[in-house]
Amino acid sequence: MKNIILTDVLIIGGAAGLMCAATAGYRGRSVTVVDMGKKAAEKF
Repeated sequence: MKNIILTDVLIIGGAAGLMCAATAGYRGRSVTVVDMGKKAAEKF
């Protein structure tokens, strides 16, 4: 069986992405954030 994630907004990492995710969530959207760092918005 495949897992299906239903979301209104998909954010691809970064500090600016987290701000966008927060704003979208505040406005009632379902948000998924994908980040490759060990911590959210981690700089390399």
